Parts: sequence; C-alpha cells; structure tokens
Amino acid sequence: MILNPLIVIPSQLNELSEPKRQLADVNGEAMVVKSYKRVKQAGIGSIIVDCIDDSVAEELGEAGAYTVKTNPEDLPKNHNYKTESGAERIQATVNRFDRFYTHDLIINVHEDMPTLEPKYIRALMYALVDREVGMATMVCPLEGDELNDRSIVKTSVDWNEGRMVYVMKSSKVGTIVDFSRDLEILGDRPLYRHVPIYAYKRAALDRFVNMPPTDRELEENIESLRVLDAGIRMDVCLVDSAPFKVQSEADLDQVREDLDTTL
Repeated sequence: MILNPLIVIPSQLNELSEPKRQLADVNGEAMVVKSYKRVKQAGIGSIIVDCIDDSVAEELGEAGAYTVKTNPEDLPKNHNYKTESGAERIQATVNRFDRFYTHDLIINVHEDMPTLEPKYIRALMYALVDREVGMATMVCPLEGDELNDRSIVKTSVDWNEGRMVYVMKSSKVGTIVDFSRDLEILGDRPLYRHVPIYAYKRAALDRFVNMPPTDRELEENIESLRVLDAGIRMDVCLVDSAPFKVQSEADLDQVREDLDTTL
C-alpha cells in the first residue's frame, strides 16, 4: 500500500495570545526550529508548519521550513467542541493546502518536542499499512507510578506479533482495544501509556472532525474514545518512551542539557 504523507506541525499561542515557548533558544536555535528539524530527519513525506504568529513563521522560514498562516477566527465550526489535539485546525489547514487530495495521510506532530526521535515517526507508518486502519498513534511502557496517575491516559492493546517494524527492533504493531484513566475499565491485561501523536487517513480525519464528541469522550476527557466509539480502527506502534514535551522553563533547561549530552 503506497501512502503519501503530509506532516503538519501546528504552532500555538498562550493564554495571552503570544507565542508560547517556540522562540526560546535551545542550544543556538529556536525550540520550534529544533522540533521541525527532528521531524525532517524522519525523511517521511512533506512538512508544513501552521503558524499564527508572524515572528514564529519568520524564524521557521529562515530555517527552510514551509509555513502557512492560520487565523483561528476563520476555522470552520462543526460543533461547539474542540479537541485537545486541534484536529479541527489540522483538517482545515490540510484542506486549504491540499484541495485535490494529493496527500492521503496526515501526521500531526507537536511543536514542543525538540528531542523527538525521528525513528518514532517512521515507526508510526508501519501502523497504517493495513487498509482497514483509519488512524494510528503511539504507546510506550508505563514507568514508575504512572499506572496510578490519572493525568496519564492508559491503553489496552491487541498485539499483532507478525507485523514487523523494521526501523525499531524493540517496536511492534497492535490494535487499540480501549483508552481510559481508570484501571478498572481497562481490565486485567498489560497496559501502556498513550503518546498523543496521531496519523490520520484523510477520510478518517474528516469523519472524526465532523462527528460530535461522544459521552465517553466527555466523561474521561480522552478524544481518542470518539474514534473507537465511531468504529474507526486505530492501530499503534510501540516506542521506547514518551517524547519529552516542553511545558516550563525548567523543561527548557532539561532539553538543553539532554541535547548537549547527545551531541
């Protein structure tokens, strides 16, 4: 099955309508530029960065990134609910950028993961090979006290040991059974941490965005439950650990140190 992916990196604003930490210096480059370059290293498809702020777009343009500008007020409103992943914005951006459906696969990657392993994105492609799969995502092992941490979404998975992931020897592919923060709902089986990086078949993205949220999604605040409730098959690839997400100044210091160590 031949797929033509388009990777979209949406740039966000903070509660003051200012760039979050995208322009913070990370060892000589803006954080958003570092994140873009990590994605580019995956060598998977085309990449666009969807910007709201001009200064972020300018910084990315100087780094060679292709950027588009979005005005949040112009986004279509199918219902009065927005997903945390911003799938509505992803869909609108893609439909504006690729009106003739040249790209049949959309990957949504965060701007605040400057240490993201490029091989993770390559591994995600293996979860989309089956024609029946509408969406794909990642899971990783739970560590420490994460099993009982209700802020972390857990998953149960039916693994298909026969499906190989050649870019990561430690990886494998499976089909999501359920998502929850409640261990009792997931039952007595091995559980994994959900990594909210998504790849959508184009038709599945349109269907997902145009559906209203389901009761389970609202009760648990897990948007992926809408996918399962709609009967859309979601497969996963297993990765080593959750990519580090920059959410504070202390996180930036940690990223700078980590990148210094790996260089």
